[in-house]
Amino acid sequence: MLNIEVIERRVMEMLLAGEHPTLETLRRQFHRSYVSGRDYTGVGFFTSFKVRDCLPRVEPPMRIVIDDVCADVDGLEYGCGFILFVDDGLLGTLECHLWGDDAFPENPRYTRLYYIHQPNPSIVAETKERDMEALIKELVK
Repeated sequence: MLNIEVIERRVMEMLLAGEHPTLETLRRQFHRSYVSGRDYTGVGFFTSFKVRDCLPRVEPPMRIVIDDVCADVDGLEYGCGFILFVDDGLLGTLECHLWGDDAFPENPRYTRLYYIHQPNPSIVAETKERDMEALIKELVK
């Protein structure tokens, strides 16, 4: 079992924030989970979670992708984005990926976390507040 990194905790809190039953279920899972693995890829990382106990799954059990959090990182021109994969109704994997062609720093210093909205595949826009309407559409597919 690995310790959760500060950035992983902060990102997960942002990804799971909001008033919606699915987010509430995922927050309960997160508070009863642990990091079961972490893989560094050179352009980011993957953190795997294992949920403790027999907590309720998101109903209906399905794959959910939440990807509206980004970060500025010292030394990176474009920063990075985060994607949470929920598989079969349970927390699965948190992915951190670079937006540019840089290499991921050995000891990254995250300077700012923020929400984004992606109205279409080619446009990513920072938002002052989370776009809950867009998120809820993803949660109920």
